[in-house]
Amino acid sequence: MKFDNSKILLGILICLIFIVLKPAPEYPTYHQPNFPSSLEGGETVVPLGENRIAIVDTDNSSGYHGEIMIMEYNDSSSQFELIGKHNYIEDFFE
Repeated sequence: MKFDNSKILLGILICLIFIVLKPAPEYPTYHQPNFPSSLEGGETVVPLGENRIAIVDTDNSSGYHGEIMIMEYNDSSSQFELIGKHNYIEDFFE
């Protein structure tokens, strides 16, 4: 059985039409809790993933300059709970 070019091109055209008309996949969306990107005292809030944030104190006049606090949102209490903290400035002077 012999195929000519027109049948091959017609098959490619039909495949392309199916690809174009195929609906796009839907991915679940992640909704972060509402929190500001910065706080009043010079702290910066950084989202780390689902239900986790880091608060970095960038105020040079603060006694906590360089402190990073990792917090996780607790759905049952509707509050952020401290998981851990570290001062990255101390690592520079060791």
